[in-house]
Amino acid sequence: MPNSQLPPIQRYLWAQGTVAAPLPAGSYLAQRYQVIRFPLVRDTQPQLPPPALADVPAAAMPYLVLSPYLTAMPRPVTQVSQAEGQPLLLLDEVPLRGQLHADAPPDLLPALTESWPQASAIEQLSWLWQLAQLWQPCLDQRVAHCLLAADLVRVDGEDVRLLMVTVDPSPLDLKDLGQHWQGLVNQAAPTIRDYLTRLTQQLVAGQGQVGGLVNSLAQALQQQSAQQPCQVQWAVQSDQGPTRNRNEDACFPASGTAQTVQLMTETSHQLTPAPLLVVCDGIGGHEGGNIASQTAIAEVTQALQPLLVRNGVPHADLVLTLKQALLRANEAIAQRNDADHKRERGRMGTTIVLALVYDGCLYVAHLGDSRAYRVRSHNCRQLTLDDDIAVRDTRLGLRLYAEALQHPGAGALVQALGMAPTPHLHPTVQLFAIAADSLIVLCSDGLSDYDLVDQLWAAELHPVLVGDRDVGQATQRLVTLANTHNGHDNVTVGLLRVSPQVGGAVAPVPVQLVEGLRQAAPDVTAPLVTARPPAAAPTTLRPVPPPPAQPKNRWPLIIVSVLVAAGVGIIAALGWQWWQRRAPAPLEDSAPPSGSTLSPSAEPPTGSTAIADLAVGDYLQIKTLSDPTAAATLMTTPAPPAADAPSAVDPPKRLLIAQTVVRVRSRQQTPAGELWVRLQVCSTPTANPTVGSEAPLPPALEGGRPALLWPIAMPGDEGWVLQGDVATFAAPLLDTSSPQQGLCTD
Repeated sequence: MPNSQLPPIQRYLWAQGTVAAPLPAGSYLAQRYQVIRFPLVRDTQPQLPPPALADVPAAAMPYLVLSPYLTAMPRPVTQVSQAEGQPLLLLDEVPLRGQLHADAPPDLLPALTESWPQASAIEQLSWLWQLAQLWQPCLDQRVAHCLLAADLVRVDGEDVRLLMVTVDPSPLDLKDLGQHWQGLVNQAAPTIRDYLTRLTQQLVAGQGQVGGLVNSLAQALQQQSAQQPCQVQWAVQSDQGPTRNRNEDACFPASGTAQTVQLMTETSHQLTPAPLLVVCDGIGGHEGGNIASQTAIAEVTQALQPLLVRNGVPHADLVLTLKQALLRANEAIAQRNDADHKRERGRMGTTIVLALVYDGCLYVAHLGDSRAYRVRSHNCRQLTLDDDIAVRDTRLGLRLYAEALQHPGAGALVQALGMAPTPHLHPTVQLFAIAADSLIVLCSDGLSDYDLVDQLWAAELHPVLVGDRDVGQATQRLVTLANTHNGHDNVTVGLLRVSPQVGGAVAPVPVQLVEGLRQAAPDVTAPLVTARPPAAAPTTLRPVPPPPAQPKNRWPLIIVSVLVAAGVGIIAALGWQWWQRRAPAPLEDSAPPSGSTLSPSAEPPTGSTAIADLAVGDYLQIKTLSDPTAAATLMTTPAPPAADAPSAVDPPKRLLIAQTVVRVRSRQQTPAGELWVRLQVCSTPTANPTVGSEAPLPPALEGGRPALLWPIAMPGDEGWVLQGDVATFAAPLLDTSSPQQGLCTD
C-alpha cells in the first residue's frame, strides 16, 4: 500500500561491473536507472519492484550469504545489461551520505583510513571489532581482501560499511589483517595505542584466533564505553489501530511512559537501572496474541532485572543473559499453549525486539519482524533482520531480496516466541557502540510496513535526534501517522535517545586483554550464516576454526576429543549413506554433455528411476519411510550440488517430514549426467505457514539433535533432490486441497 501523500523515497544505487568507459550522466540503464555520476545511479521508479531475473547473478552470491551483517553489507537489487561489456549488478544500502531536505545526490561516506586520525577510541575500537567479525565470513566467501582495501571500507559514525565486494582466490590469514592494522596504530587514540600495538604484533606473529580477536576487541570496547557517562531519554506508545478490535502489541515500560536518566560510571551496583525498552507484536488473533506478548514482556523483564541494577557484567555473559531471557519467554508461552491444548495455527506467539543501554553500549535483541532502527544526522538504517521467508530465502542464496518480497508468503515468519521448541530458536543479539548522539527506534510492523519509517524519518525523527522535539511527543505522533498511512494493524513505537557526555580522565585499555587473542571461543554476537560457501573455495593459511554452529565450551581436552571423534563417526556414516543413495543410474549416450535445464514437458531420460511421467507442476507427498534410519532431505542450494562434493554435510539441507506436500518446480541435468529435481514445500502436516513449529522426526534421528544439521523444511522452502531418489520417499498426489497446496500458488 504506497503512501502517496508522503514524499517519495529517493533510492540511489551503485553499479558494480566492468564498463568500457564511464556511462554519461543522464543516460539510463534498463530504461529505469538514471546515471547520476557513474557508478552512482538513481532508481526513477522506486515504488515498483525491480525487473525479475531468471537466476541469481554469481556476483550477488557473496552479498546474499553475508546479508546477516546488514549494517556493513550492501544489498544487491537487480542486474542490468549494458550496450557493451558485462552486466552490471546494482547495489542498495551502499555507504552514501544524503542531504536531509535537498534533492542533491549523495556523496560517499569517508573511508576508514581518512576518518581514523580524528576518531575517538570508541569509534576506532568499534570499527576494528566489526572488521574482525567480518573476517572469517569474508574469508569463506573469498572476499576478505576487500576488508584491506582503503577505498572499499567506509565508516558511518560508529559503523563500518563496505562499498562493494569482489571475489579473489588469493589466500589470506590473520597475519595479513594484522599487518594492515599496524599502519593505523600510530594514529590510534592514546588510551588504546598500547593495546593495539600488542594486538597487531601478536597477529603478525601468527599467535591469534579469529574468535579470540573478536572477543578481545569487544572487551576493549566495553572497557572504554563503560567510562563514558551518558544521558538517555526514552518513551513508548502502543495503540490498537483503527481497524483492530483489540491491541495484541505490548511494550515495556507501559504505554505512555517517558523518562530521562543520567547514567554515571559506577563500578558495582547502579544508582539508576539500565534503560530497557521492549516491543512485542502478538500472533494468534482470537487465540491469544495479546496474552503471548504480555507474557513475553513479563518473562523478559523479570529475567533481566538482576542485570539492570549492576554494572560490569562481561560482554559474553551479557549476550548470553539476553538470549536466555528470550528463550525463557518462549518456554512460558509454549507451556501455556500446551496447557490449553492449542495446536498448529491455534498456538499463540509473539515477535520481540528490545534495546538495552549497558555500560555505555547498546545491545539489541530480537526474534520475528518487529524492528530496530538507528537514526543519525544523515540517515536512518535498519539494525535488525526480519525472521521471515523473504529474508531466509535471501540468506540461502535462492533469490535477491527485492524479488523474494514478491513471492507468496514472503512475510510469513520463520521464528517467533511461543511457536516452536526452544532448541529450534536462534535469537539475535547485537552490540552497537555509542560515540555520538543516537536515536534508536523500536517498532512493530504497524509502523514499519510499506517503508513508512524510511519516508518519515527526516521530518519526524531527525528533530528528536537534534533535541528539537520531545521523545514522548514524537512517539505519539508516529503512532498517529502509522494509523493514518498504514492503519491495518496494531502499532507500537519506542524511542531511545542516547547522548554521550564529556567525562573526566579515561583509563587505557589493559594490555592484558590481548591474551584473549589466542582463545578460539566463538563470537557470541555472530549472526547465523545459513548459505553454503563457494564450492571452489581456495585453501587458506589461517588456522581451522571450530564449527560455527556448535558453541564451544572450555571442557577438558579428553572430553572434547571424545565428542569430536564421535561426531566424525556420525558424519562419516551419514556421508557414506548419502553417497550410496546419490549414485545415479547410467544415462543414455545421448545425454547432454553439459548442465541444462530440462523443458517442463520433456520426458524423463531413460534409465532414471524417477516416478513415471514426473513433470514440472506435479504435486507429491512425502511418505513414511519403512527404513527407520533413512531420511528425505532437500539440498537448499541455488544449483544442484556438484558430483564431487567433499562431504555429505557440506550443502545446506532441510528435513522433509512425512505427509509434507511438495511441488516440482524444475528439473536439471548436471555435466556429470545426474538428473536433479527442484522441489518447493507447499505445506506440512504440523507446521504453521506463519512460523516454524515442532514436527515428528524419523526414529533414527530422535535424541541425536540432527536438526542442528538438518532444519525441518517449512512451507516456501525450495531445494534439490536426485530424481532417482524421488520414488523412494514420495508418492504422486493427483488431487490436492487448498490447505495441501499451501504456499505453492502460481
